[in-house]
Amino acid sequence: MFPSMLPDDGSWRPTPRPHRNADDVELATAVVGRLSVDPGLVDAEIQVAVQNRVVLLGGVVPSPEVRIHAGDSAWRVAGVFDVCNLLRVR
Repeated sequence: MFPSMLPDDGSWRPTPRPHRNADDVELATAVVGRLSVDPGLVDAEIQVAVQNRVVLLGGVVPSPEVRIHAGDSAWRVAGVFDVCNLLRVR
């Protein structure tokens, strides 16, 4: 028989983990702020998600140049570790 790794009194409860890291939320806000004021991205429909300081860009843009520009703009935000550019061109 193997020894139990859990307390016998039934007091064990899983530790709740936050869904998102507060730093990731702040980083996502900063990226959205930068993209929303960029005049080169006016016609773009971009969604931003951040996980472990990795920015995920999704949505639709009008041209390949705008796709590259959006990725470059996200890279310029302080604290970004990587950018996964999943933007599609119309």
